Order: sequence, then structure tokens, then C-alpha cells
Amino acid sequence: MKRVKRSFRDRLFSFDPFLLACTLGLSAISILALFGGKEEFGTHALFMQSAMTVLGVLLVIFLSAIDYEEIVEKYSVPAYIGSVILLLITLIFGFSIGSNRSWIEIPFTGFSIQPSEFVKAVYIMTFAKHLSLVKETINKPKTLLALAVHAGVIIGLVLLSGDLGVALIYVGITAVMLFCAGLDLRYFLAAILLVAFAFPFIWTFLETYQQQRILIGFNPDLDPSGYGKQPIIGRKAIINGGFFGKGLFGGYYYTTLPIAESDFMFATLAEKFGFVGGFFVIALLFLMVLRILMIARNARKDYGKFICVGVAAMLVLQTLVNLGMCLVMLPVIGVTLPFVSAGGSSVLATYLIVGMVHSVRAGRNKYFLDT
Repeated sequence: MKRVKRSFRDRLFSFDPFLLACTLGLSAISILALFGGKEEFGTHALFMQSAMTVLGVLLVIFLSAIDYEEIVEKYSVPAYIGSVILLLITLIFGFSIGSNRSWIEIPFTGFSIQPSEFVKAVYIMTFAKHLSLVKETINKPKTLLALAVHAGVIIGLVLLSGDLGVALIYVGITAVMLFCAGLDLRYFLAAILLVAFAFPFIWTFLETYQQQRILIGFNPDLDPSGYGKQPIIGRKAIINGGFFGKGLFGGYYYTTLPIAESDFMFATLAEKFGFVGGFFVIALLFLMVLRILMIARNARKDYGKFICVGVAAMLVLQTLVNLGMCLVMLPVIGVTLPFVSAGGSSVLATYLIVGMVHSVRAGRNKYFLDT
């Protein structure tokens, strides 16, 4: 008997069925809500969400068929360098949507993307590889310094673009991956104390609108017609949905809610589908995270485990922050709800990121025995 590599064709459709079913369920309820609100959102959002879902599924199938170990081993460094260059290009030549200079137009296509969403995939992959190389010495200062540089370059560039929400997600992903790699808790405590002491200094560097978002985010009634208007209307939409919602074409408050199809999509579908619809979304996301952690436990390589942990951390953090925004518990910082919030970059990038988990899962059967 001998071990041989499976061919690309043999590995096709090696994706995890349960994980894919969860993502399709989330995409389905998102598309359904956009269809029910097409009079307000227009058909473009519905078409884009549907198209990115189809493209995302194809991407998952492709990623499950490739050898992720070979990609990580050979292309981690070039991918990281390419990501840094892409973020620099965005910072210099990109344009703003809202208050963040984090978008760039794809030449000759008429489409624009948010590179920081796609860079998450590369960041998780490369940081996982880095952790796998230094896990035995992770608590040594020299090792931590190298990891800090690795993370700091990417997070710093995202911060310079003004996208505080995405930058905080990167920080959260980094912290969870470090914890799972065995970083001593004393370092986390030191980091928390450092941030607490540095916060007054950091506060002075925030833009006025960012300061207002933070202050009013915890109490939107301080400015009900300004920065507090969006979360207040979002809360009303959720309450108005009741238990079963107002129906596919029902609801009122979401029609007056700014970016109701994106950052506040949870409020939109909660008004349409009620507590039942909201619970369905949260349950699917919870099941996804559990499944990803199960895949992490059985991964062949350490960096496979860390990739899964990073993806799970991203899903949990984005979900908690987005729900906190919609439920008036956290400031509005522009974080999308995975697979649910409308937006081409967000949806496709999330499918790409979760696609890496499918690849890790398929990697367990990378070889087969041939008699």
C-alpha cells in the first residue's frame, strides 16, 4: 500500500455540508429580506447579494478542493506583502464611502471593493502560520515583538484609513489567536492596563465624529436627531417586529433607517420576521462557530487549527458588535453581520474566509491509501 495525493478533481465537493448549509441559510434570509424591501433598497442590492452568494458558494467549492497546506507553506510571505501593498494603495488612491477611506475601484469594471475585508483572509492565514512557527517560544519578548509587528502593520494601515470598526475586529482576532496559541494571561492583563492608561491620549487623536459615535453609542437618546437617530430607529424596528414579525413586505421603521440593508440588516429582518427570524440568524451563526471549532480540533496542522480559531473569532466578534449596535448596547462603528448584511465585499470576503475552514476540513483527507 502507498500514500498518494488526491487529485484536484477527486477533492472537488470536499466542503463541509453542515457548514455550507448554515451559510446558505443566512444568505437565504438576507436575500429574502432584501426582496421584501426592494421598494426601499432597490433591485441592485438584491442582485448583488444574490450574485455574491452564488460566487461565494463556487469559491467555497474551489477552496475545499485545493491543498491549503501548500498555499500556506509557499505563499504566506508573498500574500502578506501583497496585502500590505494593497492597503497602501487603498490609503493613497482609494476613496471614501461615508467617513472611511477604505474603498478602491477595480479598473475597467465599474465595481469597487473594500480591500480590508479581503485582507482578513490573508491576515488570518499568515498569522496562523507565524504562530505555528513560534508557539514553543510565544511568551518570549523577541517572539512577541515579531508577532506585534506582523499584526501592527496591517491593523495600523486599516486604522489610518479611518475604519475603526474593522480595525477592532482585527485586534480581536489577533487576541483570540494569541490566547489559543498559549500566550500567558499576564500579557493580556498588561495590554488591558496599557490601553486604559493610553486611552485619554488616544481619544485626542480620534476624529470628532468618532468621539461622538462612541459617546452617543452608549446613550443615543443624547442626540436623537443626529448620531443617535440610527440606533434609536433600529431599536424601534426590532421592537415593532414582535414575535413573528410584520411579514415579508411588512414593516415601517426599516424604511426610515439609514443603511438598513447593511449595518442594520438585523433590525430590518427582525421587523419583518420578528423574534423568530432573529433567533434563526443567531442560532445559525452559533452552530457555524461550533462546527468550525470542531474542525479546528481535528485539523492536521497547527496552522490549520489557528486558521479555524481566527475565523471563528471573526464571526463571533462581528456578530456581537453588530447585534450590540442594533440593540443600542454598543456604538455604531460600521461592522457588518456575517452573510446577512448586504454588500458585495463583505459577503464575498466572508465566504472566502469561511472557505479556508472548508479547505482545512478537506485537508484531513488530503491523502488516501491506494493498493
